[in-house]
Amino acid sequence: MLSTIRFLICALFIVAMAPAHSAPRALGEGEAMMGQFVQARYLRGFDRPILSEGEFFLLPQSALIWQTEKPFFSRMVIDEKGLSQGLKGAEVTRLSFKQFPGFKLLRDTFENSLSGNWQPLEEMAGAKLLPADGKYSLRFSPKTSGLTLPFAYLNFEIGDFLETVEIVKSNGDRDVITFSDQRVAPVAEVSAAVDASKEKQP
Repeated sequence: MLSTIRFLICALFIVAMAPAHSAPRALGEGEAMMGQFVQARYLRGFDRPILSEGEFFLLPQSALIWQTEKPFFSRMVIDEKGLSQGLKGAEVTRLSFKQFPGFKLLRDTFENSLSGNWQPLEEMAGAKLLPADGKYSLRFSPKTSGLTLPFAYLNFEIGDFLETVEIVKSNGDRDVITFSDQRVAPVAEVSAAVDASKEKQP
């Protein structure tokens, strides 16, 4: 009996000393983010993924700038109105969210996940972040959006910030985007970095 009590006390002590899962970090008021990304696109009929890499800039409630630098340069700006993509200094694509509201949801999903605002995504998915090995994961498939979406579901892997998102499409194609070197800074500093990044354009 005494040995059993000692065992229970030790077990409780170990549980109490075990490190708790630290919640993912969220951007604060006046903060923005920039970092690097690598995107692997897996298409049916191809043995190897198509790889691209570059940098991103998140200006909350303003814009997400997605600048691909390899294998070629392109620049995509997603704001509250829609999406525009430029190549060699010329705009080649413009997509209005009024025409394609499903892309607006994808844009908001990226802003929320990159900024660490997970509660709206949990509510839409009807699921909570799942802790594992000091990190978190979430499968995002909106239950009540009522929109035609450009994806079937998203898989998020989260550390302090979003680390990986897998975008799975209904036809089986998928994109895996890995984020690194995320840096939080005041909005003015990230905006200045956005302007400086334009100089990289060939």
